[in-house]
Amino acid sequence: MGGVDKPATGQHPGILFVNSKITKPDELSPEDYTKWYEKVHIPDIFKTSGIKEASRWQTVDPKSERPYLALYPLEDLTFLETDEFKAIPVHDDSLPGSHAIFDFADFDTRYYKFVQHYEAEGTKSGQPDFVIAAGFTPADEEDYDNWYRQEHLMEISGITGWRKTQRYALTFARQNRKPAGEKQLAEPPKFLTLHFFDGSSLPEKELAGAGESEWTKKQLGSMKETQMAIFKKLSQYTK
Repeated sequence: MGGVDKPATGQHPGILFVNSKITKPDELSPEDYTKWYEKVHIPDIFKTSGIKEASRWQTVDPKSERPYLALYPLEDLTFLETDEFKAIPVHDDSLPGSHAIFDFADFDTRYYKFVQHYEAEGTKSGQPDFVIAAGFTPADEEDYDNWYRQEHLMEISGITGWRKTQRYALTFARQNRKPAGEKQLAEPPKFLTLHFFDGSSLPEKELAGAGESEWTKKQLGSMKETQMAIFKKLSQYTK
């Protein structure tokens, strides 16, 4: 298929990445969680001035600890530091007990700034069918960036169904809204790559083949930290 490296101009300068799980499934069902997320939470988010797009995804791995992913492209990363963003409601009468979502679900929230956008010529709009979320903390950041730009993206772009790839660098991470000093999740990988694919399934053999070069083996073998997850589309919203 092939792809082209798009300049930062016209791209969203950041993304809000929220990976979540239900912690009390006996009190909050997946159906009620989805209803809260899509009928209450996203509309509340869209009432703010800083977020105009949202997409929801679910892992393809039934054993995944955090099955749900929400992605929010950001036009201004500083919006995440505002009182407006921090005031997005986390209580709703539709939720059981305390009506506080943090009592029934756990959120791994990360803020990322834009690094690179690589896409197929004539990329279509709309939500892709799958996203591979790859988090890395490389041993050599310069070599890691060169590997992506000079080899890996060209390999990925030749795989059946590939639509686009977006790369980001971590700026902040927090679990729920815990105060500073409270025990948080371990620091996530420094860099995030989102590979978007179309199709009824992912071409597993082709994806495996993209990891066979010596440069790729060197990079993956030397990573200080790696996180990998595959998600399928659930829903997409635009303000």
